[in-house]
Amino acid sequence: MNRALEYLRASRASEIASLQRLLRTGEQITAISELVHVLQRERGASNIWLCSAGRLFGAELKQRVAEVEQRERSAMAVLPEAEAQPGYSRFCMLIATALQALDGLTALRQQVHNRSVTQAQAMDAFNHIICTLLNLVFEAADTASEPDISRALIALFSFMQGKELAGQERATGSAGFAAGEFSEAQRQCIQALIDAQEQSFATFSQFADAENLQRWRVIADAGSQIERLRRIACTGAQCGENGVLLWFTLLSTRLDQMKQIENTLCATLMRSCQRAIAAAQQADHPALAPTEDASFSLYVAGASWLSGSETTLDSNGLAPQLGRSVLTLIREQAHRLQVQADELAMMRTSLDERKIIDQAKSWLMQQHHFSEQDAWQALRKSAMNQNKRVLEIAQAVLAVAATLKA
Repeated sequence: MNRALEYLRASRASEIASLQRLLRTGEQITAISELVHVLQRERGASNIWLCSAGRLFGAELKQRVAEVEQRERSAMAVLPEAEAQPGYSRFCMLIATALQALDGLTALRQQVHNRSVTQAQAMDAFNHIICTLLNLVFEAADTASEPDISRALIALFSFMQGKELAGQERATGSAGFAAGEFSEAQRQCIQALIDAQEQSFATFSQFADAENLQRWRVIADAGSQIERLRRIACTGAQCGENGVLLWFTLLSTRLDQMKQIENTLCATLMRSCQRAIAAAQQADHPALAPTEDASFSLYVAGASWLSGSETTLDSNGLAPQLGRSVLTLIREQAHRLQVQADELAMMRTSLDERKIIDQAKSWLMQQHHFSEQDAWQALRKSAMNQNKRVLEIAQAVLAVAATLKA
């Protein structure tokens, strides 16, 4: 019994340690969420500054830069120590990538200030920085080992992704309205961003808890004013420079509302981690030694050699050291872990599909010099034309890529 208890305790201690690490990861994700939000604001302000030839948002841009620098310091303060830990290699590599991208902000801001960079180049640079930060959230969702926490992480990541696409829509629209007209590429980009947002928020709706899902439903409709401005942007209608202030204000209000939901999703994640830790600790709290009446009956299938009508073996006769409490605890732990494994397998399928689509987009971007939105639009259009899922088209693209590589 002592050996059984040792391994049972080790199982639960490992589970608690994993949950505590995930709780710390949740704190890091909360700080990343704040940093991404202000980076999205700086990106939008930079687009307006560049496309208005330095006439608009000069003071606004300085304020946004100061906000980002403050949030960046907060995010750096909660990063894990740069030390080797089992199963931590990829997460540390992604942190290194994000830090390297953030290091490029100073040079990018100087270029924006001097207007020595185009709006498209600045947009791509900001998008890349934000993408490296969102990858940290995705990695946490991909490695979580508890269903409730996995659901909370997938809901949070999907919502953050949808919000980032909405932020890109704000930045792209700001550029067009500030310039007084939209190029064909900008019109197509906005349409692709709107479509991609719907996909991200559909995934969020699948995994979100009822409370946060209801909050989203309240603001999911973009509103008549935003829809009117979207029509102007997507149809190539003439737009005056004054439209940029209305567009930026409306989209910023919407993004701020999304940020409030994002905050509650972060809080939901933290509570899920804390509840899971408390439950695991509580399960380990009762005395594990068997009581005086510790016997149990173990059914033996096909034991025809037993005398009389007996169909079971009694623990008092065969194994008195294996008490009822230990066997029950082991069985409950095994059942709980199996349920978790089954639920996680279903959620892992969604994450694996996303990985395949992202890999296909990356290949298209490398081969055809597409932007991320162009690559997504190409996959989506091909799927619609062939009446297939985007996942199937992505798998076909990767098959072609593998053939060409071979």
